[in-house]
Amino acid sequence: MEHISGDLRLARFIERSGEDSDRHLPVWARRSNPIIRRELGSYWRTILPETTFLKKAFLVQAVYIFLSLPFPFLIDFTLPAITAAILLFPVALVMYAQILVLLAVSASRAVSSEYENGTLTLLRATPYPMNEIIGSKVASALWRQVEDLSLLLTAAALMSLPLLISQVASRWPLASEPLLSRGAMILGLAVSILRLVLEPLMVCMVGALMGAALRGRSQAMLSTLAVMAFYFLLLNLAQHLPLSTPLQLVADVVLPLALPLLITWGAFTATRRLLLRE
Repeated sequence: MEHISGDLRLARFIERSGEDSDRHLPVWARRSNPIIRRELGSYWRTILPETTFLKKAFLVQAVYIFLSLPFPFLIDFTLPAITAAILLFPVALVMYAQILVLLAVSASRAVSSEYENGTLTLLRATPYPMNEIIGSKVASALWRQVEDLSLLLTAAALMSLPLLISQVASRWPLASEPLLSRGAMILGLAVSILRLVLEPLMVCMVGALMGAALRGRSQAMLSTLAVMAFYFLLLNLAQHLPLSTPLQLVADVVLPLALPLLITWGAFTATRRLLLRE
């Protein structure tokens, strides 16, 4: 009996610890939210990314790049890591694609299932406003993949710089364009981290929109994947076009951050209108 009681206390402690880790989030995004709990089921035991570590990793590398202005030889110390980064990049890319596919499936299913099960009216009768209902649906999809996303965020924070140095140096030589090249490295590092936050959110929001518009799970999922494949194809094409320096910075820095925000906002607005129209 003592052994069972101890296990129960440990389980309750783990549950409280998991819930306490998202206390700083809005109520609609917490795992204790009934809508999220209903969607997650046994997937509620997840850990949030260590944002403090990500900030420190970015700041340390930004300072390192800045110090390479008076001490250019510091860049040479990062060259051995390029090989490791090149080898790991395809693995990370495949893992990221898999996460985005799973997010698209979860988000589209979370909304379309309300139509298929005839529970949308019941959901709207809850005391939660529509904005929070949509937010909770999207958050539940993100919670399912948050640990894998955390791993990718850590990898991006630690392994992106060597690849960025190689890419930037081919466009703007470090010796002849010292300020531009190093500024592009710092901005590129920030973009590589922020994209792993904004793009999954965008995919989830587009999935929710397709679920509300098409109502069928398969149609919503396939439509979301098609839209996202087209988006990444166009974005990748824009970044590889022969552009002037200002336009290249727009393609590398502005578009990867601005487009997900605009698409997320547009998809949220359209989803809200569709659900309120029922």
